[in-house]
Amino acid sequence: MSNMEKPDLIHFLTKKMSMTDVYQPAVIKKLLLHGGKRTKKQLASVLAQYDHSVQEYYERIVMRWPKITLTKHGIINYETQGRMFSLCALPIDEPTHEEAVRICDQKIQEWVTKKRQKDKSPEVGASIRYEILKSAHGKCQLCGISSELRPIDIDHIVPRALANKNGKVQKNGKLIDVNDRENLQALCFSCNRAKRDSDQTDFRRTAKLVRDLIPDIIRNEGRFPQVEQLTGQRLRAALFDKLIEEHGEFITASKNEQKLEELADMIEVIFALADQYGSGRDAILALVAHKRQERGGFQEGILYNGDA
Repeated sequence: MSNMEKPDLIHFLTKKMSMTDVYQPAVIKKLLLHGGKRTKKQLASVLAQYDHSVQEYYERIVMRWPKITLTKHGIINYETQGRMFSLCALPIDEPTHEEAVRICDQKIQEWVTKKRQKDKSPEVGASIRYEILKSAHGKCQLCGISSELRPIDIDHIVPRALANKNGKVQKNGKLIDVNDRENLQALCFSCNRAKRDSDQTDFRRTAKLVRDLIPDIIRNEGRFPQVEQLTGQRLRAALFDKLIEEHGEFITASKNEQKLEELADMIEVIFALADQYGSGRDAILALVAHKRQERGGFQEGILYNGDA
């Protein structure tokens, strides 16, 4: 891009920049303060300062809205080799440079203030957070992924934005504190960010699918299990959830014996799912053998990278 084609950065910041979060001014400010160049990792660490999440998540964020939007407006370039961002419109004179930094600071502060006004209630305390994660067994209560695979957030079922001036929300026909345990659930950052601000879905599972003989084992221990037999679509949905659960437990198991136990559980769930789609255990094993004979298995670790 020639000097004549370089956009007016101040004009973009004050007139054209449309914000859905602090990402754009934060990226531009960091580039301004470091000679117009920063890597993807460096910019991701900047965005992480304005939210509670992880480096990998913000590296994906950097490559989406800030990169796409700022590249479209001719504000930045991105070089794949070196994964380097550069500011096209880096001001040469000091006053313009300082003014651009000041505007970025102002835009960031305006956004932070706006979010604070929207989320008036205090943050969830560390002890309550621990209790929620413990009750969720360290897993997302929507997708079932373990905290060892993806960071887990504490989500407000009834959003904080709907709290009254006293920090209360309506839950199950009664007013409770927005940070009451009854209004909190554990969601991984992907599920939490996919959830809309107005969504009040309670994803906590109070029941789970167990092996067929578990109720008898519990009764033999002198306890009285409350059970329900699922059929049709409800059973399929429960089996889908169970497969995700067992997969997460397989991934996080540390010992070989534990991993084999979880693989056995996954296979049992797969047999039950196959039955739901009209294929018994023998039939699905025959299909496995047929596909292996025609196309091989996965033991040799062959990674296909496209045609030469």
